[in-house]
This record gives sequence, structure tokens and C-alpha cells, in this order.
Amino acid sequence: MMTPRRMRTHDPERNAAEYVSGEMGGRRVRRWFNAHLLECEDCWREVLLGRLGRRLATDIREVAPSSLRDRVRAVIAVESRDAVERPRRRGLRRGRRQ
Repeated sequence: MMTPRRMRTHDPERNAAEYVSGEMGGRRVRRWFNAHLLECEDCWREVLLGRLGRRLATDIREVAPSSLRDRVRAVIAVESRDAVERPRRRGLRRGRRQ
């Protein structure tokens, strides 16, 4: 089986990460990697670990309580408003006019 040019380097961790995340380029490369998985134990293991990690990260993610989300949003809004209302003074030094 011919290796696509983009996949010349055998890096199971990187290749599996691209495959699992959907960032592996092109249909041809993806089709090649699908066939490669049947032959390469290292890549197969990395794909399984990547999928498991993504699933665990999704499952353990906690949604913040709505009261906390509201407080955080309020602080961000106030900070953003204050930043717009207080223009930075550039080029002015104390006691000097320009």
C-alpha cells in the first residue's frame, strides 16, 4: 500500500489525533489511514485512546449553574463597558502638554 505524501512520517499519536478530530486532510488520505488502521496496532491504539479521551471529556464536563453564569456575564459586561468608557491616554505625560 502506497503512503500518501502528506503521511510520509509514521507518527501514530499525531496521525490518530488528526483522524479523530476530523482534521485529517483529503478523502484519499483518510481512506489510506482507514486501511492503515487494520494493519498498524500503534495507530489503532492511539485512535481508540483519542476517542475514549474525547468521550470522557464530554461526559465529565459540568455545566455551570445559571446563577454563576449570570454573575460571570455581568462582570464581563461591566469590565467591557468600563474599558470602552475609559479611553487610554497615550502620549501625555504629567505636567506636559502636547
